[in-house]
This record gives sequence, structure tokens and C-alpha cells, in this order.
Amino acid sequence: MSELLIPISDFEFKNNVNIRFDNILDGFNLFENFTIDASNIEDGEKILIKFIEEVFEKNNSEAYIDFYIAKLSNEDRSRLAKLMPEEDIKTLKLHLNLKSHDGVFYLLKNKSLIPFLVRLNTREVFFTTFYFTNTPITIWGNYNLKFPCFVDSKENLNFYSSLLKSLAL
Repeated sequence: MSELLIPISDFEFKNNVNIRFDNILDGFNLFENFTIDASNIEDGEKILIKFIEEVFEKNNSEAYIDFYIAKLSNEDRSRLAKLMPEEDIKTLKLHLNLKSHDGVFYLLKNKSLIPFLVRLNTREVFFTTFYFTNTPITIWGNYNLKFPCFVDSKENLNFYSSLLKSLAL
């Protein structure tokens, strides 16, 4: 089975992703944005999974993510595994080759991993940011069941706001 998450270099990430920043406040100051609010974890998962899957399809079935698990100590990885359902541990082991990639950036080429990545966020187990580049949007992880979304123009703000409303979730 081929990797659904393809390790990429920091250089490749920075060369392809324009909506990126280190501090969430910078994101709010530098980019047009909106926030997806969830009333509970199940609601958040339903909304986020559907929205991110739609965004994924509208962006040529491709996304970049940051996934900092390679930066965790073995002790912290063990703690993380205790928080995850067995199914998610298997998914993690199957699709992330931590031995050969010590970076944090990956190219996501198959939407089948989106529910897994969203669950990590909504359940506050591990936070991942999704970066889309065809119609640029960056979706940050969970902040008290709020998911900030950043775009590069009013046009894309309207596009994604309309997409979210059209899902009628």
C-alpha cells in the first residue's frame, strides 16, 4: 500500500504554501478569516470532516499538513498512544513512516485520512493544520471547538463561506 501521507521537506512546504504563519494572532492580522464553531465534539467532527473533504476535492484532491509527531519524545508518543483509539493507532503506524522522516510536513493525496486527522483535532489528542493551495485556505486545529480558517482574498472568503453554508450541517 502506498503512503497516503507523503513526507516533504520544509523547503517544498514553504515553496508551495502561501498561507502559513507561526502564531495564530499573525494569521488573524494578516489574512481574511472565518471560524467554524462546533457545539460539541461529535458536531465538530461531522462539520469538519465534511468541510475538509469538500475543500480537498476542490483543491485537486491534495493538501499539505503539519504533523509534529516526529518531534515528540518517545515518552510523549507513548502518552499520545494511550489517548488514541486502537483504530487510530493502527492508522498512524500504517501511514506515517516516522523512522525515515523527522520533518513535520506531509502531502496528503487521499481523503481517506481526513476523518482520522480531524478526530485527532476535535478530541484534542494531537493538532494538525490543513493547507490547501489551489484555492488557498489554511484550516487550523481546535481552539475550544473553534476552527479558524484563513484565506488570501475576499473572493476566497466568500467562496469558502458559501461552501460551508451549502453543506447545511
